Amino acid sequence: MLHDIDLVYMGGKLTTGKDIVLTGSSATLTLGVDVNLYRSAADILKTDDDFTARSFNTNSTVRSAFFKTTATVNGTHTVTAYQAATSGDNSVAGNFTSDNVDASCVYVAGPNKQRATLKIGHTGAADGTDSVASAIGIELNTTGTACQGITVTAPDGPTTGNLLLLRNNSVDDFVVKGTGRVGIGVAQGATPGGRVQIAQRDDSTIGLFMVANSASANHLAEFRDSSNTAKLRILKTGAPAAVNAQFGTATAESYGGGDGVVGIRNATIVPTTNPISGGVLYVEAGALKYKGSSGTVTTLAPA
Repeated sequence: MLHDIDLVYMGGKLTTGKDIVLTGSSATLTLGVDVNLYRSAADILKTDDDFTARSFNTNSTVRSAFFKTTATVNGTHTVTAYQAATSGDNSVAGNFTSDNVDASCVYVAGPNKQRATLKIGHTGAADGTDSVASAIGIELNTTGTACQGITVTAPDGPTTGNLLLLRNNSVDDFVVKGTGRVGIGVAQGATPGGRVQIAQRDDSTIGLFMVANSASANHLAEFRDSSNTAKLRILKTGAPAAVNAQFGTATAESYGGGDGVVGIRNATIVPTTNPISGGVLYVEAGALKYKGSSGTVTTLAPA
C-alpha cells in the first residue's frame, strides 16, 4: 500500500518525485489497474511484482534508472529493448544521446571469455537486397571535425591476441596482431611472416596492385635503410631506381667502396645448360662471363 509517497496520476501518467525500485516476479500487474506499490524506505517506492506500463519516462537530476538481475536462465537479459514495428526509417530499439563532451555516450564492460563484450548480429536478406546495410555504421559529422573513426588501445599492457580481425570463409582476410604485424589473406590464425604479409590466395588475383597518379611527381614505393637513407625506389613509371644493386646474395653487400654501382657475387652454381631465347650473365672466380643460347661462354672482364 502507499504511505507518505508523493504519487500523482496526471495526464494519463503516474508521477512521483521519489526513486522507484522494481524487483522480483510473481505476477503481472498493469499500471493504473491493481499495482501493489509500497514505501520500503525513505523516498523509495517499491513493488514485488512485474511492472507493466504503456510508457515510462524520467527527467531527473539524479540517476534515472538502474537495472540489475542475478538470473542465469538462458535468454534472461537484464534489459530487453524490442522494436516490433517492421517499418519506419528512424524507429529504433535503442537510442542513446548525450550532451556531455567530457565522457563517452555509452559504456560497455564485461569479463567475457568465450564471447564478445559487445555482439552485433545483422539478420541478412537471402536475396541480397540488404547490400547497402551494415552491421556497424559510423558517421563522423560536422565539417572540420578531427574525431577518429575507430580507436583500439591496450592501456594495461599489450594484448597477446589480435588488435583487429576480419575473417571470412575461414581465411583471415585482414588481421592486425598484438605485435603490430599485418596479414592480408593469410590462413586462419596464422602469424604474418613480416610486418606485412600478403598471401596470394588464387591464380587469378595479383598479390599487390599499385597504380600511379599521372599528375604526381612522387614514387610508387620507396625503401630506406635504418639510417633513413633511400636505397630503392619504384618510380611512377614503374621503373626501379637504386643507389646500388647487388645480385647473388641475400645478406651482405660488397661494392668495393663504390657508389651508384652494380655488384654481382660469384655464382654459387654456374649455368650447366644452354639458356633459351637469350643468355645468362654471371661472375665466376671474380671474372664477368656471358653464356649464350648456343652454349658459348665469353669472358667479358677478367677478375
